[in-house]
Amino acid sequence: MSIYELNLNIFKFDAQKNYSAFYEKHRFEYRQDSTLLDILKSVPNLEFEEKIALKINSIAIFENLKAVELAEEFGKDWTLEPMSKLYALKDLTIDKKMALSFYDRFLQAADFLTQSEKDELAKFVNINFISPQKNPEYFGDGFFLYVKWLFMRHPNKIKQLLKSIAVPKNGVMNFVSVKDFIFPKNDKIDQEIFGIQQMLTQTSKCPFSGGNWKKFARKVESKYNLPYQPKIAPLVSHTKKAYAIFNGYDKKFNAKPLLLSAQALFEKWGKDSINLDFCYDGGYWGRFCDVEKFLLSNAYNIALADKNNAILILPDEDSYANIKYAKKLVDSDPKLLDSINEKLKKYGLIYKEEAEIIWLNELIATNLEWEVSQRFDGFGALIFGGSLASSAGEIDYKEFMEKISLKRHNTSIQKECYAHLLYTNKTSCLNQTGIILYEGIDLGVDFLISASLAQFEMLDSYSKKASKHCKRDYIPMPVLFLPQVSLLAMGEKDPKKIGLHLHKNKTSFI
Repeated sequence: MSIYELNLNIFKFDAQKNYSAFYEKHRFEYRQDSTLLDILKSVPNLEFEEKIALKINSIAIFENLKAVELAEEFGKDWTLEPMSKLYALKDLTIDKKMALSFYDRFLQAADFLTQSEKDELAKFVNINFISPQKNPEYFGDGFFLYVKWLFMRHPNKIKQLLKSIAVPKNGVMNFVSVKDFIFPKNDKIDQEIFGIQQMLTQTSKCPFSGGNWKKFARKVESKYNLPYQPKIAPLVSHTKKAYAIFNGYDKKFNAKPLLLSAQALFEKWGKDSINLDFCYDGGYWGRFCDVEKFLLSNAYNIALADKNNAILILPDEDSYANIKYAKKLVDSDPKLLDSINEKLKKYGLIYKEEAEIIWLNELIATNLEWEVSQRFDGFGALIFGGSLASSAGEIDYKEFMEKISLKRHNTSIQKECYAHLLYTNKTSCLNQTGIILYEGIDLGVDFLISASLAQFEMLDSYSKKASKHCKRDYIPMPVLFLPQVSLLAMGEKDPKKIGLHLHKNKTSFI
């Protein structure tokens, strides 16, 4: 039987003896049938949870998985840490009693709860620490799931319970997807908490309408801009389909660099692109507020491109995730499809399931039939995803990065995005964005790449404010989109054609 090797870097701490934690290095040889529990038991004097709960390379693990499976995900170099270093008790265990003390005021106020119901909170506490959030006041995802569990036991108290977690500075509207921070990947927590957020933003479902989130939902809904008198572009005759680049972004966002570079890239590729007036797709919060408008707007955009014999190109990750989600709902429900098409009639459009949509980054990563004029030898970059990254899917950028000789740094922070919190908790959004921005800078990268327009907005347009919030000296780190990187690699040097002249942080390495 083959023998494999792991390099372990293990968090060591004893709250009764140590002032600060340290890490011990161990080497472990394992076989095909070895498990995580076997690894933990092999380390002398290591304290860990009997029911596994720990982090490997910042990702939460709750199962006794096979070492081979874990090595496929994390490689052979592992950093083992407790679920929370803040509440570390001894080695990989945490002080749950101290962690639960955070909720003393809530439990005292909820005098309708039995003692056994209060004790149930302990079962949810580890879930709080999956998220990479750095907001010390945040109530925690496990707590929100606990409150949702209480909904079923105390239906007459839902209004009180929901109000307690609707606080703007630390409540449920501060949630950040944890799907990518647990292994094996799992979106159950995301879906449960999204359900609570929908209760707050879909006013017909909210037990206490008239609150801040009702006004918030109305602001989101007001951005939809389907024309009252539709102006459909004339049908374009092509033997081959053209490409229509989505442009229905929030007017407050600096979308021009992305759109200019996308159009210039298609020109470089020798592919036809057409300009259409797409409507706002709802952004991050669209799917939580008025779902009917969200679905109609995304169906409108798909149908508009199809009407003009064009493939709809989504230039950023979040717009692609939105349209993919909307398409999945419409395609799976014949009644909904009929309803959508009935509404589209007045625009002279029809939604078809077979209409093509493509994420531009995916097209770039797979369309490598072009010559490199300028390589990035000696340069390194970090690719940040967006708030809806887990909904869009993953792209393997390896071949693209190798083709242009650009080193790609890999770290868990590249999966973090707080851009959607700009509308719900601006202070937390700027602080946490600043933290991940400088964690990226501290890696020694030459520039950042953003797959998301909203993430670009935070890392570029708001970079100075984010620096101030996280108390770091401002460093104007360049942030690029993938089509801009591609154009530079293809030898394009005109900043205006690439859109670089419109960035807050200037790119000086051209």
